[in-house]
Amino acid sequence: MKFSKELKAGVIAILAIVGFVILFQFMKGRSLFTTDNIFYAKYDNVEGLAQSSPVSINGLKVGQVDKIVPQRTKDGKIHFIVKVTVDNNFEFSKQSTLEIFEPGLMSGKEMRVNLSYGGASAKDGDTLQGAFKLGTLGSLSSQVGPVKDQLQTVLYRVDSLMSSANQVVNAQNREEIRLLLANLNKTVGALQTTAGSVNTLVGNNDPKLQKVLDDASVTMQTGKVTLDKYGNLAESIDTKKLNATIANLDATVGKLNDVVAGINNGQGSLGKLMKDEQLYNNLNSASTNLNSLIEDMKANPKRYINFSVFGKNNKD
Repeated sequence: MKFSKELKAGVIAILAIVGFVILFQFMKGRSLFTTDNIFYAKYDNVEGLAQSSPVSINGLKVGQVDKIVPQRTKDGKIHFIVKVTVDNNFEFSKQSTLEIFEPGLMSGKEMRVNLSYGGASAKDGDTLQGAFKLGTLGSLSSQVGPVKDQLQTVLYRVDSLMSSANQVVNAQNREEIRLLLANLNKTVGALQTTAGSVNTLVGNNDPKLQKVLDDASVTMQTGKVTLDKYGNLAESIDTKKLNATIANLDATVGKLNDVVAGINNGQGSLGKLMKDEQLYNNLNSASTNLNSLIEDMKANPKRYINFSVFGKNNKD
């Protein structure tokens, strides 16, 4: 059986097209002879992720990114739907997450399934929870950013401080500071001169200084003798006898307080004298009468005393 040239050309063309499709799919990392499960995840940012990026589970490649579809919401925000294919030989919980990560410093973004155990298994066409992990450079930039902002704030404050310092240190203030430094230099020079004089005085052992030191030594010795005498006196005091004397004095004071309280309450002769007004008036009247009697006896002694040498009484 012979085939025409046209048929042969058509068969060759079909085989070429099929081979091209297989080669194209192979270059994209797809296999035409296996059936993979398709999963979706939603992201606000897919930084560096590209189609045909590998998808792994615990470090083993099990699929790839098939498509990234941008979507716009009603309020104008943009998010991305990532479609991935995973080998149907791998089953995992629907609670697992699809995470975008960067495996190395120089490598591109990849995706991995962070396994979660328990619950229903993920089925073909399910939407999984998306996650995003910053790479080394991204993490570094996120940490450097706040430090940079703080550094800028510090530099701004330093600049403001320097401006304020320049305003404070004007021409007049600089002149005052110069005079202050000059006076300080003079003071330091005077202190150096004084120190030199003191060194010379001490070195020459001036007799006046020696006399002052001798007097101070005598005074210190006298004070030491006085303190020693005071210490001996304090040791010679009998503490028990002193305490007994103080106790007796306290008892005496208590009794005196009782006597005073009794007098205030009108007890005893002295208390009655102080509290009984009639008794006071009677004593005052008796004292007055006694004074009158004494005065009359002084004026008329014969009226009260009569005597005679011969035993005769003379009566007026």
